[in-house]
Amino acid sequence: MGIIFHRQQKFEKAIEYHEKALALQEKFYPNGHKEYYPFVSIIMIDTINCIGHVLHDEEKYDTAIDYYRRVLSIQENFYLNDHIETFHTLKLIDDTLYKQKKYDEALQNHQKALTIQERHSNTAYTDITNSLNSIGNILYSQEKYDEAIDFYQRSLVFRENLQRLGYVGIITVLGNIANALYRQRKYDEALDIYQRILMIHEKFDATNHVGIVDTLISISNTLRDQEKYNEAIETQQRVLMIQEQHYPSNYVYIAYSFSNIAHILTLQRKYDEAIGFYQRALAIYEKACPSNLIDTTNGLINITDVLTKQGKYAEAIEFQQRALTIREESYPCCHERIADSLNRIGHIRMYHREYNLALSCYQRALTILEHCYPSGHVDIAESLEFIGMTLKVQAKYDEALDYYYRALPLYKQFSSNYLNSVVCLCNITQTLRHQRKYDEAIDFQKQALIILKSNSPTDQFRIARSLKNIGCTLFEQKKYNESLDFYQQALIISEKYFPNDHNEIAECLFWIATNFNRKFQFDLAIDHLKRCLLIKETSTSPKDLSITTILKCLSQVLSTKGQPELALIYEQRYL
Repeated sequence: MGIIFHRQQKFEKAIEYHEKALALQEKFYPNGHKEYYPFVSIIMIDTINCIGHVLHDEEKYDTAIDYYRRVLSIQENFYLNDHIETFHTLKLIDDTLYKQKKYDEALQNHQKALTIQERHSNTAYTDITNSLNSIGNILYSQEKYDEAIDFYQRSLVFRENLQRLGYVGIITVLGNIANALYRQRKYDEALDIYQRILMIHEKFDATNHVGIVDTLISISNTLRDQEKYNEAIETQQRVLMIQEQHYPSNYVYIAYSFSNIAHILTLQRKYDEAIGFYQRALAIYEKACPSNLIDTTNGLINITDVLTKQGKYAEAIEFQQRALTIREESYPCCHERIADSLNRIGHIRMYHREYNLALSCYQRALTILEHCYPSGHVDIAESLEFIGMTLKVQAKYDEALDYYYRALPLYKQFSSNYLNSVVCLCNITQTLRHQRKYDEAIDFQKQALIILKSNSPTDQFRIARSLKNIGCTLFEQKKYNESLDFYQQALIISEKYFPNDHNEIAECLFWIATNFNRKFQFDLAIDHLKRCLLIKETSTSPKDLSITTILKCLSQVLSTKGQPELALIYEQRYL
């Protein structure tokens, strides 16, 4: 009965019957006696697990884990050595911890489970490959991408050596590797693996159109992020062709493809074409899926975003108001989706420089969210930050800071994305710099740097940016030695990890040169400016304004150094 009620999602009834069964089993088969082991194993453990499964599906994860650990305790009591059965229980605990985002605990348990499997390696090949992949997933969730890839690679070796495990598992692990590379912005490597997955699909499972479509979408997204927009659109059109040919009645996914194409066109600034595709998607949502209000509102929001980019604010607000009306008619008066629409209207008002109207929208959204989440929530932090940004633009710096200071602890407490805290800290920093409170600004900048280094040490791009921001503030304080140190740290990172990012390297060189110039170390300033000029001349148009700026700086430094003839040469180049 408990299992039946569980399947019907009648969780309270399911728990009630399972607990009755467990009470009877504990009465007649008391645990702790090995002579009862077969009964304990088959009956009692099964019942305790059933209770854990119900609690898991209710998202009562802590209580579910308590039941799974009861099972583990029984198993460890009856097995003198680690046994393969304990692995299955550890996996239940691991999966639950993973859903709770308790990654360190989940990782520890998975490592323990893997040790058990490796002791039974003759019979547990499939379990070992799955555990290696699961450990990779945990590390991926922690943004430890290199470590994740190592475990994925180990899992892949097992799968490739054991043909009986089939190509499906190989595709899964390859996809995980590609996704980790994609997250690291290693687009060429990721693309190679996505192409490999596509070849496997086409060779061994050509009728699996869903798998082919998913892979093509990943390829398209990678090409899009490489700014290879035409290739990305061609790939997405292949997706659309497969969908229209094999799943013509699956309107929603066809609409998603229209939206994906529109997104790429938006990045190309082909706004009218983008709106055309978004409108085709919206027409499908409204005609084929009128009850699917989420997709309809998202379709309206997508059109709004493009109109906003075009500066067509009045039209943008009309579409966003339509989305708001749908949400107000579909949800209770205090619902987070209504707040989302109000925030979006506020954004458009901000772009249109209608700051008081924007502020009104943001404050209405904040009131709703505080009603929805009286104990606090990341959405409240976002609304507070929006209000802060609006006040900052109006030069109401003290008021802006009050809202930022309210937002920051909410981000730290409720947001799983550490970057939210980093962005909030940056907004605080910018506001303090407007007030010329440089020492306070640097304190917050250093907090942001610490968060980046501790949460994502592999995200060298953001770390370098953070170092440059601190260098900039120190420069404004005329602390040239300290500023120089931070810019040099940023340069080392950029040259090591992003040697082809010419803009980042050139910017570091320019500000290092500027610091040397202020320190009257003219030769070093000239050397760095020449390096900067060389990079710009080989990577940008000769008419780029940054080249003119560098030439002017070279001329000024040479003139100050007492070399007017050389200064004149550079001056003539930018005239």
